[in-house]
Amino acid sequence: MFRLPILTILFVISITAPAAAQSVIKILEFDKNTGIIDRGQQDGIKIGDVFEVNRYADDFVNWVGRVEVIAVKPKIAGVKAIERAANATFLKGDVLEIRKREYDPLLDKLNQSTNGEAAEETGAVKVEAEAKPIEPSAIRRYQPIQFGLAGGLSFPMNDAAESVGQSFSLQLVNGQNQVVGVIDMTHSYLTSLAMQGFCVLPLSSKLSVNLSLAYIPLNVNGDVEMALLGAGLKASASLLKISSSLNYKLNDRWQFGGGLGILMPKLTVSGAGNSLTVSDRHFGFAADVSHFIPLGSRVWLRSFLEYNIFLDDGPAIHSLALQTGPIFSFGKP
Repeated sequence: MFRLPILTILFVISITAPAAAQSVIKILEFDKNTGIIDRGQQDGIKIGDVFEVNRYADDFVNWVGRVEVIAVKPKIAGVKAIERAANATFLKGDVLEIRKREYDPLLDKLNQSTNGEAAEETGAVKVEAEAKPIEPSAIRRYQPIQFGLAGGLSFPMNDAAESVGQSFSLQLVNGQNQVVGVIDMTHSYLTSLAMQGFCVLPLSSKLSVNLSLAYIPLNVNGDVEMALLGAGLKASASLLKISSSLNYKLNDRWQFGGGLGILMPKLTVSGAGNSLTVSDRHFGFAADVSHFIPLGSRVWLRSFLEYNIFLDDGPAIHSLALQTGPIFSFGKP
């Protein structure tokens, strides 16, 4: 009569006992960097599983290290040490807990550093790791060095050559040194194509220095050109601009900058076997806003609007530049 209840109890115990035993995983033996644990494939252990190894002493829990499963049998598994506390060794009976399917050593080290400081403030047991905590500066990433080319338009702000630093007139004289005509070069130039090359040197993740060299061949007004040809002359003019600016990266697409520059205009008038070259130099300031479109992992299309103001004896020299072109990064970030 009592046989059926007894069998039922034994059956329940036989089911629950293994489940209870599986709640604790322990080290059976460990030699240097490898060891054996008392659970295996039947308990859901898989190759690649990562466990924290703790040692219990009275009311204290000491972190011993971390192991990874490298081999699995039905009832046991082989593990290897991937990290351990300072001067610690894995011993028989140490408990494996907090199984992790994904292991990020860098993130884990940073978390340990933060948790260690918190534990020290609260009086908890502090575990000293063998590896030094990684400082935030050690994982800081800067942008690589960049080189780029750009082309576009340059707009004088005034309808006069004084906006590009050339404000003067040519006097035409005959063989008796008599003035027979005057060509006003002040109103001789139009909007022109501009070309620019630049190099970007990183200072931080947000700041960089942009060194640029721009060349602008100037277009001569048609009426002025005809007047020059009528006198047997022709003219060519250009601007060379060297600048350095400090850029601030707002995000991956937008960047702002401002800096200093040198503007060097040059005009050459030639005819009848003779030529006259007039050049000057002006110091000034520039400000720009840039937009970036990614074309690849290390290539972007940079488009920018740049405002320039240069100092002159008369009115200041103003101009705008609207350009676009590729920019390439070199070096590992």
